[in-house]
Amino acid sequence: MTDPDIVTRLRAVLHNDRSVELMNREAADEIERLRNERNAFEAERDELVRISNKLKHERDEARREVCVLMQRTGFLRGDYAAERGWDCFKEMKP
Repeated sequence: MTDPDIVTRLRAVLHNDRSVELMNREAADEIERLRNERNAFEAERDELVRISNKLKHERDEARREVCVLMQRTGFLRGDYAAERGWDCFKEMKP
């Protein structure tokens, strides 16, 4: 954003044609509405990314547990995981 902000500049325009002032105010209102909408979408996206990362972590942990259990029951963990395309023991991302 520039300083002063475009919304502030639009609202500050005084013109002898009142329709120009009204148009500038409508433009400022629309910019603010769109900014608020964008901010809400960004917050929602951030929350969805957080949830997605948490679910991936839980999935990976469950896969590791299955691999360990399969190993304890006599199945080779690599074969079981490979059949499903899992990398059960990959390094965990923070």
